[in-house]
Amino acid sequence: MIKTIHCLHFAILSLWAVAAGAQATPSRVCDLVYRFPTDNHSIVNGHGENFYMYCDRNFEGEKSKPWQAGGYGMVRSPFRTTSGKIMYSRMHEGIDIKPVKRDKAGEPLDLIRPVAPGVVVYANEKPALSNYGRYVVVSHRVPEGTIYSLYAHMARVDCKIGQAVGTGNILGQMGHSGVGINRERSHVHLEICLLLHSQYDQFCPPSNKHGIYNGLNLAGIDPTPVLLACQNGQPLSIRRHWQTLREHYRVRAPYPTKMPDILRRYPFLKQGDWSNQPASLDIALSAEGVPLAMYPSSKIVTSPQVISCTAVNTVQQNVTANRVKNSSSNAELTASGMRYIQHLLRPHNVPVSAP
Repeated sequence: MIKTIHCLHFAILSLWAVAAGAQATPSRVCDLVYRFPTDNHSIVNGHGENFYMYCDRNFEGEKSKPWQAGGYGMVRSPFRTTSGKIMYSRMHEGIDIKPVKRDKAGEPLDLIRPVAPGVVVYANEKPALSNYGRYVVVSHRVPEGTIYSLYAHMARVDCKIGQAVGTGNILGQMGHSGVGINRERSHVHLEICLLLHSQYDQFCPPSNKHGIYNGLNLAGIDPTPVLLACQNGQPLSIRRHWQTLREHYRVRAPYPTKMPDILRRYPFLKQGDWSNQPASLDIALSAEGVPLAMYPSSKIVTSPQVISCTAVNTVQQNVTANRVKNSSSNAELTASGMRYIQHLLRPHNVPVSAP
């Protein structure tokens, strides 16, 4: 997949911070080149084992530390299919980057910087409140909308909400805060995301402690191809990058009373002829659940239904983060998948009492 990535134009809010540590100044939308968030660039030379942090695994009685589990996608919780093939059923929505510096006690010393200029929109400094531990979210305004980057498991947070930052600013220091991480497995978990709904805090579960920047309201793409596409100073187009992402299934759902919030904020997802009010909406999604495109349809449906699905040699739950079930020939949304589609369809200005 990495070899197919095209280096193209991308844009954001803020000027480049030229000097290390310099503040970025909010300005007009301008071209963007992504940067690595730490000094670990090993993936540029193809050394994934030095770039991704491993996971401890015990599969079929054999213990291992696969670095591949630090990558993006369905890379966790292995199982063996009836044909003997090993597949994975748990989604990892970002990448885990190893430290390159540690002190004598083994604590990581790597500093974390934004992958692009933007504005700090969220900073959680209470590790017990999230599986992410201490984490920061930065917004990057682009012609296609606003893209977000998330940095998790920090030892400390060195930025404030509302702060304009450039790639020379420090967001914090790498650590091992959060659930299931020890000092040896210290890393920064990086995500590059779409925000699914701008009012998530009004209809999310009461247990939510993070407003609209809860991980459940962020749909992440693979950051590695983005970083590699820009390694030679090439800017990236989010619109064209989205065209390289592979559709796995498509859902047709009744069109809501108003335009879904996600289309209002990411109009590049709108495909097809929108000259007439659609009866329904066809939503193309990656296996990981990233919305790739939305098409108007004149077909009348009463509830969301899967209309196409890529065949795999296991049940669909195992490759779609449990959002689609059965085989490709009779694929249906799971309860989780139904909630997810309803989330994508929700218009702006939802009632506070909405389910």
